[in-house]
Amino acid sequence: MDPMDLASLVKDLLIGVLLILSLALTAIGGLSWYRTRNPRIKMVSLAFVLFLIKGLFLALGLFVFDWISVPKDFALGFDVMLTADVLILTLLYLALFRGRGGQ
Repeated sequence: MDPMDLASLVKDLLIGVLLILSLALTAIGGLSWYRTRNPRIKMVSLAFVLFLIKGLFLALGLFVFDWISVPKDFALGFDVMLTADVLILTLLYLALFRGRGGQ
């Protein structure tokens, strides 16, 4: 398999993971903020919403409306940036919603 084709498949997978993860974390954050009214949770939940909007824009732009085109020579870099987004979402979740004392 051509490395560029693999990068394209990885891009599709990462956009799906970004969308699902940001949607789930937005819902969890929103429910947590609604329950606690904690301003920290509200701020992180807003960050989750921004990641969700970004994921929706990417998915719509790449797959539905053809607004975005990733050049083949940038495919690996694009995958690295999407991976960073997924890691940032995961770290934000762990920093805020993980139990106290590493529980």
